[in-house]
Amino acid sequence: MYSIQIIGYGSYLPNKKVENDSLNKKFNLDSDWIFQRSGIRYRYYAEESISELAIKATETLIENSKIDISEIEAIFVATTTSQRLMPGISFDVQNAFSIKCCICLDILAGCSGYINAIDIARNYIAIGKIKNALVIGVEVLSKFMDMQDINTNILLGDGAGALLIGRSEKGKVYYSKIESDASQKEILSTEYGKNLFMDGKKIYRFAINETVRNIEDLLQENQEKLENIKFVVPHQSNQRILDKITTKLGIEASKMYSNLENVGNTFCASIPIAVSQMMQEKLLEEGDKIILIGYGGGLNWGSILLEI
Repeated sequence: MYSIQIIGYGSYLPNKKVENDSLNKKFNLDSDWIFQRSGIRYRYYAEESISELAIKATETLIENSKIDISEIEAIFVATTTSQRLMPGISFDVQNAFSIKCCICLDILAGCSGYINAIDIARNYIAIGKIKNALVIGVEVLSKFMDMQDINTNILLGDGAGALLIGRSEKGKVYYSKIESDASQKEILSTEYGKNLFMDGKKIYRFAINETVRNIEDLLQENQEKLENIKFVVPHQSNQRILDKITTKLGIEASKMYSNLENVGNTFCASIPIAVSQMMQEKLLEEGDKIILIGYGGGLNWGSILLEI
């Protein structure tokens, strides 16, 4: 079994910045109301297509990593807002960069789809099927929102993040724990041609309980300790949720990475955007251990412990 490492990173946020001021006026809110309840000051809305966002994140990855794009052997794309049944977004990325004979797969697993995508890439690499995989998270949530729904408007935004995962000869640590529960599927859902629905209170309770248990189980099952983890990198849902998870895990706030304030909640794109920004800011060094945790629609949730 081969282990994996992150060998490339990139992200893209659209040009249209939507600040809280415009939403305050729209919903007749006090100036600090949105930030106090979400931790978000602005988010971005895309004029581009979802495939264009994925392609632009990949272009940034290529610039950061100086990789030979023709050597990519698989493209996995996690999203909840694909506007086309087929071909998938991964095929558009393959075509844009003239990559031949690679695996293309779009993954529909709710807000934590990126965790599933990373795990699938890792498993392909671990058994020797491929040497690397481009794993993209991308959303155009602005195209699936009821613009009069305050519950979603103040939180959600568009964006894309991409990580290139490759084979490592150094035996790096990797563990995962992914779970699903369809009995609560109605609390966060959408259908083609309809607006996204989110029951914020139920999502909050689910997130703060199941994510903490999942991380604790992951650590216990693999005989790892939380004090050995440099960062927990969560799905960037809502700062109140992240703060509560931080408290329940008993870790310092600085250990729970958050970029919500300047990005918003981008569902499947949130984790790769966060990791890309962390790499760009040189917050991570080789040998560091981090936990990625995703949660949301499905319901689907899961964590990954990996070594940089």
